[in-house]
Amino acid sequence: MNNSIQLLSFLLSFLFGICFSFASHYHYEMVSHLKKVPRYVLTFLFILDVSLFYVLIMYYLNNGVIHIYFVIVTLVGYCLEGKITSLIKKRFKLFNFSKKLFPK
Repeated sequence: MNNSIQLLSFLLSFLFGICFSFASHYHYEMVSHLKKVPRYVLTFLFILDVSLFYVLIMYYLNNGVIHIYFVIVTLVGYCLEGKITSLIKKRFKLFNFSKKLFPK
């Protein structure tokens, strides 16, 4: 694997971690009011879909080679999503649309 593909894989893994964190937050908002069994089934299907999507992206990008450091960069993106989102909200003074989309 050459350097450009490896750097692109790092960037894509980081962005995928951010998108996964954002999607998992809204998935939790959508299924939090359900009973236990449907919530577990939907969460299992969500995780399965997301992981298969990541494998598909990596297969398209670098023939399916997934190194441990790609997974680590994905986890870093997942952990930093909250800080990045709050920074963007403060910087651009955006409204919090999640309360309007998912009222309790």
